[in-house]
Order: sequence, then C-alpha cells, then structure tokens
Amino acid sequence: MKKTIFIILGLFSPCFVFSQGPIASPIIGGNVIKVNLSASILTQHYLVQYERALNLNHSIGLGIGISSGVDLPFKNSLLDQFGDNIDARRAIETTKFDKLTITPEYRFYLNKKGAPIGFYLATFVRYTKFSFTGDYVFTPSNDTLHTAKVKGNLNGVGGGAMLGVQWAIGKVITIDWWMVGPFIGVQNGEFNGASDMSDMSDADKVKLESDIEAVDIPFWKIDATVSNDAVNAKISGPFVGVRMFGVCLGVRF
Repeated sequence: MKKTIFIILGLFSPCFVFSQGPIASPIIGGNVIKVNLSASILTQHYLVQYERALNLNHSIGLGIGISSGVDLPFKNSLLDQFGDNIDARRAIETTKFDKLTITPEYRFYLNKKGAPIGFYLATFVRYTKFSFTGDYVFTPSNDTLHTAKVKGNLNGVGGGAMLGVQWAIGKVITIDWWMVGPFIGVQNGEFNGASDMSDMSDADKVKLESDIEAVDIPFWKIDATVSNDAVNAKISGPFVGVRMFGVCLGVRF
C-alpha cells in the first residue's frame, strides 16, 4: 500500500524526486494527524488526514473522509428554484447520500522553517464515491402516479494542485489552512429505480427515457432504459472541484 501511494504521488508530482540522497531521519514533530473542521461543520463530511515530513521541504499525506445520510448540497437553494414542482420537491427532500473520499497528497514547503510548518504547494489525487437513495415521482399519460425508489452510485478519480499554509501553535497543535486547490477528473455511475410500470405504454416509456437523458449536465453522457419494473440510467463525464478555505486542526508528534 505504501509503495502504491509513493508511485501515485510521483506520477502527479514532477518535483517529488529523491536526488537529494536518502531520506533524512524522522523529523521531531514531523507527523501530524488532522481533522478538517470546516468540512465537518459546513457539509457534514468528516475528514481525517495524516501527514509525514520526509525532510525539510517534502512531506506526504493521506486523507480519508466520509459522509453518511446527508441531504443534497444546497438543498434549500434547490427547493427555492424547483419547489413549485411537487415531484421535484419530493425528489429533493427524499434524496440522501453517502460519500467517501480518499486523497493521497504530496507537499513542497517553501519556507526555511521546514516541513510540516509554513507555506506549501501540494499536488494530490482524489478518489470519490457517492451512494444515493431517493424517490423519483412521475405521472405518465394514463394519469397513474408512479414512485420509483432510486438507488445509485457515482465513482470518480481526479487530480489537482493546492496552495496552503500550516501554522504551529506551541509544540503540539497545528492549524492547516487549505487556501485554494482546483482539481479535475472523470466520474461514472449508475442509477436504478424499482417500480411497477407494466401499465405504461411504450410511448410513455420512450418519453420517460428521453426526459431522463435530456437532463442538462455539460459534457456528460446519460443513457436511460425503462422496462416494466425498473428505470435504469448510466452516466459518465468530467467533473471539476475546488478544495478551498478548509481549516484543519492537527496534533504533532
């Protein structure tokens, strides 16, 4: 596992080389375990990161974050925008998701204090997995209300770069501020909704497929299939994001 992390970090970090010779002996206080306070409070995404200084300028880290049974991000804004549509409101209110992120990271510290303290440039790889549940309500031409219990998964891998600074508070406590860190990657996933749709006409099924595929997500591909007992949608496309204004509280040892 450790060897794999080093290989990944090396691929994404051209400056991550060992031309300086063997890694120095462990730095006193060069290990930090951190909790991301801002993500926990704002998005209910609980993230822990371990960072290890390799020498005065270089460190590596691994972050793992989880969310469970969380509402859609910006739920209230979505309700303000689509709340007049009863079906859309129900879908927004019933949707819950779980999230897992795994983030290997390499840092190059820019100051003379030495890692893991001071300003740094970081490169990172991020794996993300989302799991969704919710209700999708629709009414075909026969005016029969259908509610499909939808379950779905999204998996994504991407990479990016970040600027940040880590302060030492005494000899033990650190504050790590992720100033800005854009990243880009690709995602793919599948959604399945179970419902008895045997009363729907072929035309209604084709229309439902078209409605799902017409959801406008730039550069994404959506392929929907409707049968007598299920709705299936496969999706894939790029994603972009930003790690920013993250505040982590750490303990050095």
